[in-house]
Amino acid sequence: MTPIDKRSAERYHVRWKIALIFDELEHKPTYHGRTHDLSLIGTAMLTHVNVFSPSPVVILLAPPPLHRNHLPRVIEIKARQVYAVYSGATSCFRLGFEFIDFKDDGLQVLTDRLKHHVPKVNHEKIA
Repeated sequence: MTPIDKRSAERYHVRWKIALIFDELEHKPTYHGRTHDLSLIGTAMLTHVNVFSPSPVVILLAPPPLHRNHLPRVIEIKARQVYAVYSGATSCFRLGFEFIDFKDDGLQVLTDRLKHHVPKVNHEKIA
């Protein structure tokens, strides 16, 4: 059996607000930032703080509303942190997360919202 390529999911270059909430036992504050890229299976977060958690975290994702008079819909996602690196290109830290579970209809909300964006080109597939 071959492993699943986690990069096979379409990625979107969006800069949405994101918050990272740690388990109470870690005694860490909530951190805020922006998404670097996003897919239905994970995201990278840009932030000015280098943090890593071996325990699952909660991500609050806030895509901007599509229409001026609509309120943003916050999507709550349980996730596993997979990396934390400094990105010289963005002059901040990039934290990578793999989604574990969406609260309520969060996956459907994210799926519907990403239909309004064009996926990033995967340069590895171009030959």
